[in-house]
Amino acid sequence: MDDTDADSLRTAAEYLVGTLQDPAAVVLGSSPCEGKVSLVAAFSPGVVGLGIQAGKFIGGIAKFCGGGGGGKPNFAQAGGRKPENLMGALQKAREQIIASISEKIS
Repeated sequence: MDDTDADSLRTAAEYLVGTLQDPAAVVLGSSPCEGKVSLVAAFSPGVVGLGIQAGKFIGGIAKFCGGGGGGKPNFAQAGGRKPENLMGALQKAREQIIASISEKIS
């Protein structure tokens, strides 16, 4: 989401996960200023019920961007210092969340 600040990412993620059919997972990222990455993850109750926690998940994704983070089972934030890795990190997040949910529901 280009140069969107962390608070706006949070608002967008919370809105999106609330409008999607459960189970739903939303992971958003931006580079609000040079040398900075912001990431958020919002998981619906169905995803959390499968044992997948946003706080643990986003911390691993943030490592791709030279950072870290954490939070609650349903919502987490993270940051990093390598915006050039943001697109790769978001792709990895997509792959990992699809694999995790698929594994748990099959």
